[in-house]
Amino acid sequence: MECLYCHHPMGERRYCQACGRDVSLYRKVIRTSNTYYNVGLEKARVRDLSGAAVYLKKSLDLYKKNTDARNLLGLVYYELGETVDALAEWVISKNLQPEDNLAAEYLKQLQSRQSRLNQMNQTLRKFNQALYYARHDSQDLALLQAKKVIAMNPRFVKAYQLLGLLYLKKEEYAKAEKTLKTALTIDVGNTAALAYLDHIQSLAKDKRTAARERPRRQARELTEAEMQENAARDEAIVPTYREGNGNWTAILLLTIGIIMGVLSCYFLVLPVKERELKSEFNEDALSYNEKIAERDTKIAGLDEQIRGLEEEKANLNTELAAYTGEGGIINEYNKLLDVLTMKADGNYIGAMDAISLVDASLVTNEKFQSVYGALNSEFTDSGVQNLYVRGKGSYDGKDWETARVYFAKCLELQPDYPEVIFYMGVCYQNLNDWGTAVSYYNQLIDNEVYSNTQWGQEAKRQRGY
Repeated sequence: MECLYCHHPMGERRYCQACGRDVSLYRKVIRTSNTYYNVGLEKARVRDLSGAAVYLKKSLDLYKKNTDARNLLGLVYYELGETVDALAEWVISKNLQPEDNLAAEYLKQLQSRQSRLNQMNQTLRKFNQALYYARHDSQDLALLQAKKVIAMNPRFVKAYQLLGLLYLKKEEYAKAEKTLKTALTIDVGNTAALAYLDHIQSLAKDKRTAARERPRRQARELTEAEMQENAARDEAIVPTYREGNGNWTAILLLTIGIIMGVLSCYFLVLPVKERELKSEFNEDALSYNEKIAERDTKIAGLDEQIRGLEEEKANLNTELAAYTGEGGIINEYNKLLDVLTMKADGNYIGAMDAISLVDASLVTNEKFQSVYGALNSEFTDSGVQNLYVRGKGSYDGKDWETARVYFAKCLELQPDYPEVIFYMGVCYQNLNDWGTAVSYYNQLIDNEVYSNTQWGQEAKRQRGY
C-alpha cells in the first residue's frame, strides 16, 4: 500500500515512514473500499450482478486504484452484456496497474476477436434503435429489433427488460413473464425485471378474481330476468264484449276499419319504412366513406413509414460508415488500444507518439474520453519525468543504447535538463562515440548557467579538466 502523498510503502503505522504524514484516514478509506469490494464479490458469486455493480461502484468511488474491484466490475458488465462498459473498466485498470493485472488478459482476448468487437457495436446500435421505436409508439418494430439484439447477444439483460416491457404493453403476459424470468437467470437481483414480474402477477390475480365473480353475476342477472318474465306472463288480458247492433252496423264498422287501416298504412307505416330505408342507406354510405378514409389514411401512413425507413436506412449507412470506415469511431478505439498495448509492452516512446494519432473528438463515449484524458495527461504532464525514470533505470543497468533513446526523447520534450544532458554524454562515451559525447559535455561546460553546477563539474571531469 503506497502513501497518498509520497507514494512510498506506508507499512502498518499511523504515520508514513518516508514523509511523516498522518495516513490513518487514508488507510481507513482503503479498508472501506475493500469491504465494499468483498460485498460485491459475494453478490457476484450468487449472480446478483446488478447488486454487485452497486457495491463495486461504491468501492471505486472511495479508492479509484482498487484494480480488483474495477476488474470485477468489468466482468459484471460483461456478464450483463454491456461489453463496452466492461472494456472501458479494464482499460482504466490496466492504465492504473500496467504490471501483473488480469485486465491485460481480458483486453487481449477481446482485441484478438475483431469480429466480436464489430458485433458488439451492431448490438448497441440495434438496441438504441429499439429504444427509439419504443419511445415513438412503433411497438412492432421495437419488438423485432429487441429480438435481434437478444439473438446477437443472449446475455444483454437490458434487451430482455425492453422485450418483456413490450410484451407487457401488448398484453402478452405469458411471453413477458418468460422473457423476464430469462433475464433473472442472468441477474437474479435485477430490480426492473422483478418489478415487471410483480406487475404481471398483480394483473393475473385481478383476472382470477374477475373470473370467479363472473358466474355469480351471470346467475344474479338470469334470476332477475326469469322473475320479470314470470311477472309478465301472469298479467291477464281481460277481453271486452258488447252485444251487436245488427248486420248493417257490422258491415259499416268493417268498412270503416278497412279504410282506416289503409290510411294508417299509407300515412304512418310507409313514411316510417321510408325513413328506415333512408337511414340504412345513409349508414351504409357513411360506413363506406369511413372505410375509404381509413384506407387512404393507412396508405398515407405506409407511404410516410416507407419514407421514414428510407431516411433511416440512409442515416444508418452514414452512421455505419462513421463507425467502421477509415477515420471512424472503431478505428479510434483501435488506436487507443494500440497506445495501451505499447505502454504495457514497455514501448513508452512509441505510446507517446501513437497517442497523437488518436482523434478523440470523433468519440463521445465518457469512458473513452476518461481513458484518453488520463493517458494524454500522463504523457503531457508526467511524460518527461517518466522518460527520465525509464532512461535512468537502463543507465544504472549499463544498457547504454536503451538509456540513450529514452534520454534523447526526454531532451526533445525538455531541452534544458542538465542532468539528462550529462547522462547523454556518458552514454555516447560508453558507446565509443567520443565526438558526440564531447558535444553534450560542452553544452554544460560552455553554458554559464550550468558550468559551475554539479553536472557542469561532472562534465569537466569526464573531459579531463
